[in-house]
Amino acid sequence: MRLEVSWCQPSSLQDSGKIIKAVGNCFTAFYSFIYMGNQRPTKGIAVDAAHSTKRLETEYQAIDLATGEQIFYKNLGNQTVNIGEFLGVVEAVKYIIENDFQPRVVYTDSTTAISWFRSKRTASNKKCKDLQKAEIFLRVMAADVDTIEVVHWNNQKWGETPADFGRK
Repeated sequence: MRLEVSWCQPSSLQDSGKIIKAVGNCFTAFYSFIYMGNQRPTKGIAVDAAHSTKRLETEYQAIDLATGEQIFYKNLGNQTVNIGEFLGVVEAVKYIIENDFQPRVVYTDSTTAISWFRSKRTASNKKCKDLQKAEIFLRVMAADVDTIEVVHWNNQKWGETPADFGRK
């Protein structure tokens, strides 16, 4: 693995955001490489979302990796898959905090959900009360939220996440 590091000075606030996002993505890749390698995770919570254009439904669910049990499921109605992925991650974080779930790790195959989670806000223009509530929760509970790792599920190395709906 070759790492290239270059130093730059952001010319705008937008550039700063891109740099922060890139650093976050590098951290996720580093965490996956160092701690997981090629080993498929067996502990933590896996989340996934699906959107059906035929049924106009977006849904998400979470699976306990140790037991294979479904932790939660929600149908959001007609939203986007990115909204479903993000809300799935936030719901898993809430579950970890409320139940002192160990390990405090959530896996998702959505880089968008990871980015939105880290910035504690979405880039969606869609009106959705659940999104607003999730953003508020992440900010208000930041002290607890920041103790939870949200890690990219590597579909190429580990196969589909156990939370996958299997509709591809």
